[in-house]
Amino acid sequence: MSRLTRAQINGAITNKIKAAFPKVKIHSTDVKEGFSRPSFFTMLETGVNDSTMFSTYREMTCRILFFPSDRYVYKEEAYDVQDKLDVLFGLNFAVEDRTITISNARSNIIDGVLHFDFDFSFHDDASEDPMDDDNTAKMQELSISHE
Repeated sequence: MSRLTRAQINGAITNKIKAAFPKVKIHSTDVKEGFSRPSFFTMLETGVNDSTMFSTYREMTCRILFFPSDRYVYKEEAYDVQDKLDVLFGLNFAVEDRTITISNARSNIIDGVLHFDFDFSFHDDASEDPMDDDNTAKMQELSISHE
């Protein structure tokens, strides 16, 4: 089991949204103005990153913003997207060779923008670093014979 990067997690979430909304643009970067509607913005936030010698526990929140086609007449479109996101991210999502369970999802519409957030957590093997080719294996059981 390799250590998951934020880019891998964000990519898996983005791919899941793209599959459900193939005609809607998805941004993973900060765009303050000049973006087309409808569009999604995704971002990840790390709440807890607790490392021990052999493992790392991470709690994260994914924030998905949906900007409807019309900034003044948006309610029905936002509700439709909200319902679809509830199904897409209701239980879990796959990243690489793993399935990550979603612990909590919430959504609301603020100033004509749908805010959909979900929390998840997972454990990683700390002995593997995706940026390092010289990974160290965990210590195995040592048998000593006394003569």
